[in-house]
Amino acid sequence: PGGSLPFRQGRFDCIVTTWTLCSIPEPAKMLAEMRRLLKPGGRYLFIEHGRSPSRRTERWQNRLNPTWRRLMDGCNINRPIDLLVESGGFSLDSLRRFQHKGPSVLAHMYRGIATPSR
Repeated sequence: PGGSLPFRQGRFDCIVTTWTLCSIPEPAKMLAEMRRLLKPGGRYLFIEHGRSPSRRTERWQNRLNPTWRRLMDGCNINRPIDLLVESGGFSLDSLRRFQHKGPSVLAHMYRGIATPSR
């Protein structure tokens, strides 16, 4: 409840999320909690889908997102994952953005490794 997890500060060497940041109602709070849980030097690994770098596709993502979110239990197709991670207090050590198979509004991917910016 409230985004806090029942673990002591600095408990984990690594946290991994897969297709998660799209549906968390308050990603900034969850990223802060992940920072709290990581040991010094710990890493956050992720693969997520989100906002396309194509302005045309991004416009379609923004148009479709309200309906998509209702139909897909809170999933957002237009979140800028890299910016969320950075504004959540992490430094991106590695980031790969790529287009996966499927419709472009759904298939823009982010794969990265980040460390807390303490």
